[in-house]
Amino acid sequence: MSNRQKKRKRIFWPIVVVFLLVCGFFLGAELLGFDKDNSNNTDHPLAPGPQVENPPPVEDPSVNITIAAVGDILIHNTLYYAAYDPHTGLYDFSRQFQYVKPYLKNADITIANLETTLAGPEAGYAGYPTFNTPDSIVDALRNAGVDILTAANNHRMDQGIPGFYRTIRTVREKGLDIIGVKAEEPEKTYVIKDINGVKVAFLNFGYAYPLAKGGLDINGLFLPMNMTGLMDTINPQDLQESVQAVARRIAEAKEDGAEVIVACMHWGYEYHRTPNDFQQKLAAEMVALGVNIIFGGHPHVLQPAVILTDGEGNKVPVFYSLGNFISDQRKETVNDIYTEQGMIAKVTLNVQKGEKPVLVSAEAIPTWVNKKIVNQRFVYEVIPATEALESLDKFPLLNTADQERIRFCRDTVDYLTADL
Repeated sequence: MSNRQKKRKRIFWPIVVVFLLVCGFFLGAELLGFDKDNSNNTDHPLAPGPQVENPPPVEDPSVNITIAAVGDILIHNTLYYAAYDPHTGLYDFSRQFQYVKPYLKNADITIANLETTLAGPEAGYAGYPTFNTPDSIVDALRNAGVDILTAANNHRMDQGIPGFYRTIRTVREKGLDIIGVKAEEPEKTYVIKDINGVKVAFLNFGYAYPLAKGGLDINGLFLPMNMTGLMDTINPQDLQESVQAVARRIAEAKEDGAEVIVACMHWGYEYHRTPNDFQQKLAAEMVALGVNIIFGGHPHVLQPAVILTDGEGNKVPVFYSLGNFISDQRKETVNDIYTEQGMIAKVTLNVQKGEKPVLVSAEAIPTWVNKKIVNQRFVYEVIPATEALESLDKFPLLNTADQERIRFCRDTVDYLTADL
């Protein structure tokens, strides 16, 4: 073979190899579907998905939370007489709440005002004016669906300093939260509950009057100076002082991560069916401070419920007084038919992370206290008024004469909550 032929042979085979490699590449691309005509074919199993340089942020889903509240738990001596079982020597209040239990449990959190003390049997059980109730009232309330008890009220010192501390201890031991008071300084007077992933703070304030010698006057009883920090109070004679007290707690709760603020207020004039000037001004200030729901008590009668708005147009329900949830006050005992009326306030908020809560609904379920004597014993029942009017046969102790008072209770609540 000549030198020219050898040279051609050396050049030929590399060209063949390159040619085969190029053909193989295009053949493979055709088989895989990566040619120029179908390079954007996302249906192909090996095709890459659409490329988005800056995907839109995923918003946190909003959730609804429902808070319920009832008025004063005012345990007169006839109520614990009714709860007493002579065969066991125990006090069982469960029957008194049996008919409203479904309404109280049908909320994420339910609050009630404990307008009595739990000083123990050794202190002697008592009704008005210095209340002391068997501890089992807490068991009955918990069984009925109550989660939080408010305790910053004018009966907090009814059984003195021992009663103050024992009430807190007993409620906690029985598994409920107690707010408005605390047993020692490092504790909080409020609680923050996680409801459907939302942190909700529950605050409670009761009225008290500063004394020149120090300490506070609470319903004519003395709260020593060294204990004034253990109860959250407002001063009805000084609006600005009261606003500052509430503002401090709101700020503290928000620092603890609270996204929703619920305030329970013990205020107003007893047996007055309209809120006074102090209540209305303080409520407006609280809304401006960021409170999302206000529940009130103490007058022992119902007062109106209204919607206030903050500077940004957000709606805040204010129930000035929820009345008596249970007591022996009624037309026959105090000559005031309005004292036997109450309501279960129920508020639903829609909450989204980073946004202000939005009011979804605010409603009131009217309740009426039934009192009867059966086999020479008192019987008390909290009756859901609307249900009783629709199905009287569900409530064996009610009679047709009761219907008029129950209907009046329902109509009263409808009138007072017409603005919700």
